Amino acid sequence: MLIGFVAPMDDLDASSGAGAAQMAIDEANAASVRIGGNPVIFKLLLQNDKADPRTAEQVARYLIKTNVVAVVGHWTSTTSIAVAPIYAEAGIAQLAPIAWSRRFTLAPGSSHFQGVGSDDMAMAYVIGYLSEHVHPKRVMVIDDKAPLGVSMADSFEKYAKAAGIETSRHSVSTQTSDFNPQLQIAKTSRPDLILFTGRSAQSTAIARNLKRMGVSSSLMMTGPVVSTDFLAQINYSDEDLYAIVPGPSTDGSKIQAFRKRYMAHFTREPAPFAMFAYDSVHTLIAAIKKADSLDRQNIIAALYAVNYTGLSGAMSFRPDGTLKNPTYTLHQTEKGRWTVRRQFKSPG
Repeated sequence: MLIGFVAPMDDLDASSGAGAAQMAIDEANAASVRIGGNPVIFKLLLQNDKADPRTAEQVARYLIKTNVVAVVGHWTSTTSIAVAPIYAEAGIAQLAPIAWSRRFTLAPGSSHFQGVGSDDMAMAYVIGYLSEHVHPKRVMVIDDKAPLGVSMADSFEKYAKAAGIETSRHSVSTQTSDFNPQLQIAKTSRPDLILFTGRSAQSTAIARNLKRMGVSSSLMMTGPVVSTDFLAQINYSDEDLYAIVPGPSTDGSKIQAFRKRYMAHFTREPAPFAMFAYDSVHTLIAAIKKADSLDRQNIIAALYAVNYTGLSGAMSFRPDGTLKNPTYTLHQTEKGRWTVRRQFKSPG
């Protein structure tokens, strides 16, 4: 039985997520699942949307015509938002592992589900922490013009204004690696903190150039950057870096056991967000088992009633498709490594 998985396969984090999704499929098959009394073998149908909305729409229309019973994806908020109405019209469940833009679940239809908490809630927690512990007076906010980056920056500015924090807003292309203009401004204006709301490749570029440009501001990032690989890529020494990411701290026993299994499969570390793909596949299969059906509409209904405990916590959904009790973790660099500063858990 086919389950679709869509992501930009040339992206390290997304391709690692695909590997984790296949692990979940293999584990489910090893457990000998029966649906309607009959044995079922699950298979993952991988598709590459190249993180491009038009390509994502083509992929979605293709998957609808196949025998996939549901889709795990798409990976980015931009592509997930673009295809949500397409899947909704076709009556097929879409569980997006890491599309944490609040705009995703606001899209028309009732067949799309968010595998992590919303960006708006994350930014509220960030401002609460900064106000209590860091006390920044001025923050430079840089978004990448993508729906998630813009949404995060908007939310940050909203909560910062309420907390009496002054912000200045800048935008860059999703394709740029040149942050010199913005960092030159930061060198002159000396904000206490720079917030960049973008993906890991661009986060690498801006973090790498802080010291080179002589910028003393702290840097807060929102992408999948909490890894030793990221710190090695930026030649980390003593920059003051923060990152807010969905999910719990990765030092828990369940996540560490997953990490070991992943390394045994692929001989490399899982990327930071891979566990969300793993959880999403297991959650979807739990819903299929709960429905005891391979009918697409029955699977959608079962997803609203499912309660699966994954690596990232409890996976159950509100009527609008948002996660009921999302968690977020704020990290800061210290002595050459990422350190957990605060974990936030939303009430149900």
